[in-house]
Amino acid sequence: MNILYDYSIFHLQRYGGISRYFYELINRISLNKEASINVFEGFHINEYGLSGNKNNFNLYKGYKIPYIKYIYNVVKLDPIWFRMTYSHMGNLDIFHPTYYREDLDKFRNSAVVITVHDMIHELYKDQFSKYDPTTKYKRLSVNAADAIICVSENTKKDIIRIYNVPEEKIWVVYHGSSLNKIKSLDMDKFTKENSLKKPYLLYVGNRDGYKNFSLLMNVYAAHFADDFNLLCFGGGNFKETELILLTKYNLLDKVIHVNGSDDFLAALYKKAFCLIYPSLYEGFGIPPLEAMSLGCPVIASNTSSIPEVVGNGGILFDPLSEEDLTRSIDSLMNHRSRSRLILKGFQQEKKFSWDKTASETFNVYKSIIS
Repeated sequence: MNILYDYSIFHLQRYGGISRYFYELINRISLNKEASINVFEGFHINEYGLSGNKNNFNLYKGYKIPYIKYIYNVVKLDPIWFRMTYSHMGNLDIFHPTYYREDLDKFRNSAVVITVHDMIHELYKDQFSKYDPTTKYKRLSVNAADAIICVSENTKKDIIRIYNVPEEKIWVVYHGSSLNKIKSLDMDKFTKENSLKKPYLLYVGNRDGYKNFSLLMNVYAAHFADDFNLLCFGGGNFKETELILLTKYNLLDKVIHVNGSDDFLAALYKKAFCLIYPSLYEGFGIPPLEAMSLGCPVIASNTSSIPEVVGNGGILFDPLSEEDLTRSIDSLMNHRSRSRLILKGFQQEKKFSWDKTASETFNVYKSIIS
């Protein structure tokens, strides 16, 4: 089976959930003896390093560029280079673009598969620029695709409801965790540098809008600032509005923002009192899965796809209720309750893996070309 993946997400994300998904997927499918993998990564900024496995690919075209050259090289040259490559590829069975495109109707020498990760742009329109083309390109991609992979049953339900997509066109294939086999780092130096004398609550990812970080801040300031630090990993530095809030609550030395490698994040999970994931909506939600795989108790919202991922391996709470979140954190103060939840998390996480993602995705490919 001759399969092509394009540059779409790799020239947009240096790091990120979607590019991580395709990195894990492509590398695993390339080990399948029935698959011939063609990767057009183009001029890209992605750090995951697909080129390191190019010996497993039938074709690899890509060149990693500094961010300062991003606009000219990527926007102007990638589409041209890709069209030239595609036109000379011959017998191609599957084209799986790595993000939404407006021109999929021009690539009809093969069956087209797209992955829909969430419906956030449709459900939270006010949180995106009116010039953001994602919704337009997604609708065009959905209409052009021969098969649609959704990353959760909830995303499948949303796309059927919002875009009126026939159910028989959709397959649900879950993600896996990329951190469960990574060695964690020695945390002693980090603890000393940040004067961490207390256990910490962990928050991972962006903090804007539907991510509902403000609810966690309110609960932390009111009930837990004396007993815990709050560590925020990724999502960019604190914004001015956040710094004003931290100053108001006298929390500047208690709420700490950090960035780092996968190894560093794995270490944070392993040492955390718990992960708190208060998001109002997720297409899948990888942080709870990562946390469970590393023995970090999970407290997460009971909305959208999150219960599919967490199951009974974590505590699910109402993300509109500060009282419910407070009760959930309090319930982990009991050592036995926390230990039992960690064991349940390990059991739940075993239901997900990138190997399973790759196997089920390849079955989608086979289904639509048979």
